[in-house]
Amino acid sequence: MEYILKDLEPKLPLKYFEDISAIPRGSYNEAAAARFVAERAEALGLYHRVDEKNNVVVKKPASAGCEGLPAVLFQAHLDMVCEKNGDTVHDFTKDGLKLVLNGDILTADGTTLGADDGKGVAYMLALMDSDSDAFPHPPLEFLFTTGEEVGFWGALDFDPFDITARRLIGLDAGPEDALWTTSAGAQEVTVSCPAEFEPAAGEIIRIAVRGLQGGHSAMRITDELGNANKIMGRILHNVEKKVPFRICAITGGLMFNAIPREADAVIAVAPENRGTAEDIIRRVTAEIQHELKASDPGLYVEISDAEAGQMMSAGATKTVTDTIYNMPNGVRMMSKEIEGLPVTSTNMGVVKTHADKVTVNTMLRSSSRTCSDDYIDNMVSIAKLCGMTGVEYGSWLPAWPYMGDSKLREMTQRMYAERHGGERMKELAGHGGLELGVFSEKLPGLDIVTLGCDHGDEHTVTEWMSISSFGRVYDFIRDILVAMTKE
Repeated sequence: MEYILKDLEPKLPLKYFEDISAIPRGSYNEAAAARFVAERAEALGLYHRVDEKNNVVVKKPASAGCEGLPAVLFQAHLDMVCEKNGDTVHDFTKDGLKLVLNGDILTADGTTLGADDGKGVAYMLALMDSDSDAFPHPPLEFLFTTGEEVGFWGALDFDPFDITARRLIGLDAGPEDALWTTSAGAQEVTVSCPAEFEPAAGEIIRIAVRGLQGGHSAMRITDELGNANKIMGRILHNVEKKVPFRICAITGGLMFNAIPREADAVIAVAPENRGTAEDIIRRVTAEIQHELKASDPGLYVEISDAEAGQMMSAGATKTVTDTIYNMPNGVRMMSKEIEGLPVTSTNMGVVKTHADKVTVNTMLRSSSRTCSDDYIDNMVSIAKLCGMTGVEYGSWLPAWPYMGDSKLREMTQRMYAERHGGERMKELAGHGGLELGVFSEKLPGLDIVTLGCDHGDEHTVTEWMSISSFGRVYDFIRDILVAMTKE
């Protein structure tokens, strides 16, 4: 394997970042990454276990003279969001990422980078592999989880029987000058209806929504970005008002927690109505382009000929069109206590045509369980009024409550200020879900702090990470461990 970062510092963490980037590790496909971690632990002579969900626990003894100190736990997730450009040839189940270095910025060629949370995984592997004589540290425990990007299912099923630490440094975070103090809960809801297929008739056209930014459905939900599924719903709704049509197939988005960038619908129209339908599509597209010119200037919609052997019934077509047009999407409520923080939001992440049904998947986030429950009832009621007959509820993912008297957070702030002329790290209240909510329930009394380097555009093909920031944060983590031995 050729390492493109081999001449950069810090060498060991960057080597491990490249190692894991070469391993396919999309959600539900983390077994090889878990095996890599376990094999490294075995080679280093460290205690380790891999559970049925491929979560991995590793323990490293304290450096000499620090054996009696309380342990500290590091946590990061192995899986990554697998997004790629439509014209990128890449199989996320088989292919490693192609990393691209441009100055200080690391990206991937046409795909997500996986710095969320490959950066944290690389830090932990480097700490496992570092010479204990190089710097003093307390006993270290490492937890590599799976399924974070698809509902925390690794963390939810994890049994912490061998975790002794009650201090946790979460590495699914950033930027460098900020730490998180709380996170929202989340729940996935999927509604569905029978597709009711019959032989296709009329002229078949494809409508393709393209050019949107997309992004993390928590971090960017307040940016009012275009959602490809909602745009498709608006287009079809307007066509439906003037021209009868049938849906042959409809798809949009890849992940429920990513704002969808692309959506496709194949529809059948009578030959005499095709011109009118295309005029409506172009008119509505122009309207939306004007509305999103500041937030999503790249939006465009393609119309082309297509082929289809079947189409949905008129009833199924109306149900699907009405649902994706009417289902709520975006921010529902903003906090009155913390400026800029959403309380509750939704993201219509994935619309998909199956062999016998159509599903519409939405991710809801909220710091309030009661607000969440009410909003879900609202969405499901709308879906049923539109004709959806099936409803599946995901597990509620716990919120991470604010801890006012965190000694670990205050120590981290003090050390950061000493290195930055008295300036403290920004303390952020997050709308995104973090596994820390799960661990705060499983390990009562857990004192938590988060650290991460500068990175951005998570869950998109423009995801990036700063190499220099990556190195500074690694040094800061080691300094914190040294400080723990002097408490």
